[in-house]
Amino acid sequence: MFIESIYLRNIPEEEVFPFTLPIIKSLEEPVDLTSNVTFFVGENGSGKSTLLEGMAAKLNLPAAGTAPVDIDPSLETARTLAKYLSLRQKTRSTRGFFSRAEDFIGFVRNIQSKIADLNSEIKEIEDTWTGGDITLALGAIKGEKQELIRRYGEDLDAMSHGEGFLKFFLARITGPGVYLIDEPESALSPQRQLSLMALIRKKVKEVNAQFIIATHSPIIMALPEAQILQFKEGKITQVKYKETDHYQLTKSFLDMPEVYLREL
Repeated sequence: MFIESIYLRNIPEEEVFPFTLPIIKSLEEPVDLTSNVTFFVGENGSGKSTLLEGMAAKLNLPAAGTAPVDIDPSLETARTLAKYLSLRQKTRSTRGFFSRAEDFIGFVRNIQSKIADLNSEIKEIEDTWTGGDITLALGAIKGEKQELIRRYGEDLDAMSHGEGFLKFFLARITGPGVYLIDEPESALSPQRQLSLMALIRKKVKEVNAQFIIATHSPIIMALPEAQILQFKEGKITQVKYKETDHYQLTKSFLDMPEVYLREL
């Protein structure tokens, strides 16, 4: 594991977001991470995504989106939180990434734009070349293009959203590091969620990756060896899978859907 605990130092006295969130204030007491896979669970607005974004800014992780974490306008609050956030790390790593499902389209466009630019550069050289062996001139450019295609596919956005999302993870989780993922289920079918779970288990065992994932999915959070931290009533507490509100509500609904549907 890389990150062992999360806590705040010197919370600012002025009442400004995100320090108005009870969950963020509660981090004056350290929260320990005990597994290579940790799930943040809780209702929308509970603070789990805010904390995950703050961790990404603190670590300055590469982002799977249209802009880096340190300049993305939507992460201004995260950068403010990062100034006061402390992450106790047993070992540091330069690998990892921060991913939000809504950023994936931006990531796809970036890769497609790079491939298109390389194609234009290749064509321009081919149309204007007057020197010797053109193979040498095009070698590095074609090599860069082929590497992008090998990792991500030439037409990444032609795949289903879920397939492309999983292909991204396969390509980018290459070694030990911290991988922060916010609500991956919004891009994945239930079957693809199971595929993501298998990939996470594989990468933990093979490359000692650490995952911290904010999720509402009772499928994803069922990973047996994972730590589950529930964000509820202004506190972060470790719970068992079947103690989560997500599991209990989902199971209750599936057992007796007619009871819930009568109330609609």
